[in-house]
Amino acid sequence: MMRCAVIGDPASHSLSPAIHTSGYAAVGLDWHYEAIDVTSRELSAFIARCQADPHWAGLSVTAPHKDAIVEFGESDESTSLLGCGNTLVFGEQPLVRNTDVPGFALALERSGVPKPRRVAIVGNGATARSITLAVAQLGAESVVIVARSLERAEGLRTFATGLGLSAEVQLLSDALEPVDLLASTVPTLATEPHARRWAECATTIFDVVYDPWPTPLGVAASALHRRALSGLDLLAGQAVDQFFWLTGQRVTFELCLSAAEQELRRRQTL
Repeated sequence: MMRCAVIGDPASHSLSPAIHTSGYAAVGLDWHYEAIDVTSRELSAFIARCQADPHWAGLSVTAPHKDAIVEFGESDESTSLLGCGNTLVFGEQPLVRNTDVPGFALALERSGVPKPRRVAIVGNGATARSITLAVAQLGAESVVIVARSLERAEGLRTFATGLGLSAEVQLLSDALEPVDLLASTVPTLATEPHARRWAECATTIFDVVYDPWPTPLGVAASALHRRALSGLDLLAGQAVDQFFWLTGQRVTFELCLSAAEQELRRRQTL
């Protein structure tokens, strides 16, 4: 039996096992997928053991290993540009891919969101970097990076500029000009004081948090009749290409989203 897993520290909270297991059933694969906690100190040895076992097809990768994983396989252009990945495919030549980028675009497309021209991104970490690349590929013209620190966000501003975007950085408390899309990549405690104000400035809200939902941004978007997407949409979107890289088979966004929603509901009733 072929095996896959999501690794992180921790990984036990991940909904990926439910998504991939549902995908296996849909395409008729007798495969096994699990969540495994792997610390940074254990990462190299764990990957070496998996690579040595022909029953391992590959890994989904979550925090804090998205940066380190690029050292274990050949990256494509997007993954190299980002310097981080979320998928490791084993084989004679292991591959590292970042499916968060096409996953974000797919989530927007499936929700009927027009391609955004002006975007605000709250946060400046790995997810914010992936979203910046995604909106650049979608044809965005400008991005406002909203962060706690101007200095810490400077790297993301430089990255955005290098992609051809007009980019600026502002603090969480600064007034925000109207945008087509506001994507938040930070915890809900950071967004709560600003949620209503940000929702008033954005046509569409994308909050990568999904549990608990609705987040303060989700509540504000609903009250103002704005379109709102959650982290489940991103999780489902990134799983579509990830499933293909790991298995060679295709599943739909709808299947991935449904599996994630069902598993989240099951956990909430425990």
